[in-house]
Parts: sequence; C-alpha cells; structure tokens
Amino acid sequence: MPNPPCKTLLNPDELFASRDLRLQDRRETQYPQLMRLCADFNFSVLQLQRKIFSHISRKMVPGTLEFVLAAHDETTNYWYSVTPGLASLKMLNDYAKHYEVDILHMHLFGDEDDDYNQFTQNGFY
Repeated sequence: MPNPPCKTLLNPDELFASRDLRLQDRRETQYPQLMRLCADFNFSVLQLQRKIFSHISRKMVPGTLEFVLAAHDETTNYWYSVTPGLASLKMLNDYAKHYEVDILHMHLFGDEDDDYNQFTQNGFY
C-alpha cells in the first residue's frame, strides 16, 4: 500500500489535463468507498495527467493517467489531493478503504503537522 494520506496542493501549471469524475448513483457504483466519500463528505475523484520533461524532445510531454481523491477549498478556489496518484479507480477505492479514518480525520480536523508547526513557531516547544 502506498504512503498514508497527506494534503497536497494541485498546481494547475504541472498538469496537462484533469477532469472531475462524477460518482452519483449509489446503487450502480463499482467503487462504494469513493462514492461514500464524495457524496457524504464533499470529496471529488480527479483524473490527472501530469507534465513530465522529456530529455529526448527537450520539452514537456503528457505523463500517465492517475486518479486522486481531492478536496476543493472554496475560499481560495484551490484543489488539494488527499491521496497519492494511483493508476486505477479500483486501487484508489482500496486505498480509500484502507485509510478511511486518516482521510476523514485530516479532512474534518486538519493536519496534525500544521498544529505542531504553529506551536513551534510561537515558541511552545
């Protein structure tokens, strides 16, 4: 299993393409964990194609497709990935099932590292 979830800013300049996959019908979904997170907690499943540098052509070329579970911050209008990029929706669904508690804790209560960094900057530790 890949690394535990962490909140990462999705920079649009690093992407060739992206799209939001709509998981709407609970009865027909093949990915129940992703459906639940999207419907109940306002997550989105994004399909991304990142830019990679080709040493042969000496320019940016499209990378492989990947899927991430992401959250949209409406105050800043930024997208944040909460999972690493995975090759298929099945792998993303399995990842979300395995790390469900960590994903929801980070989404609902914030990142613990942010609190620790705030205290160290203010001199409590």
